[in-house]
Amino acid sequence: MMVLAVLLAGVGAADLAPRWRHAVGLVVAIGGALALGAGWHTVWVSGLVALVVVVWLEAGERQSSAGVVLLAVVSVGLVLASPALELGSAPVQQWYDDLPIPGLAEVPLDRAALGLGVLLFLATAANVVVRQGLSAVGPLVLAEEKSLKGGRLLGPMERWLVFAFAVSGHIGALGALVAAKGILRFPEISRDDPDGMRAEYVLVGSFVSWTLALLPVTLF
Repeated sequence: MMVLAVLLAGVGAADLAPRWRHAVGLVVAIGGALALGAGWHTVWVSGLVALVVVVWLEAGERQSSAGVVLLAVVSVGLVLASPALELGSAPVQQWYDDLPIPGLAEVPLDRAALGLGVLLFLATAANVVVRQGLSAVGPLVLAEEKSLKGGRLLGPMERWLVFAFAVSGHIGALGALVAAKGILRFPEISRDDPDGMRAEYVLVGSFVSWTLALLPVTLF
């Protein structure tokens, strides 16, 4: 899962740095691949990740779905091919083993790297996927984003919590979080227009956001 970890980290880091997104994305992609063991025999890893990052950023600027589609296809391919993907010895392995964090003692480096990559992607890059989902439903639903901006700000924190609760097995806390969001959003939905666009925006955005946070849990 090392390659997938680098891919998600590169895309996520790029979207966190709007002014230098191309440079940051490529540095994280190439630097991460090398740090996790990519050498001359796996130089294609850096090239593949860099290509996806560039397409993702260019598609985002054009409001195209090409970046989302490419990221999804490559991610699925990497998951399916993970048993056959072998990187070299990771240069950061010794540094990771020496970290004075007891909770990481039994967590393999590849699992920790994937977790970091997922967290970076769920920050702001996942908002791009959510907007693509809203756009697919219809432009009127997407237009509600202007009046309900909280989703873009609270979305990352919500996804982090959903992912953390799910990966740690705290299903009760996950259910409480979902219920709390319904209660907090109820006043806004109750003032909805007869066309129901506001409620549809909240429902579609929430389900896409939760799906993005829950999908990676199957890899842990």
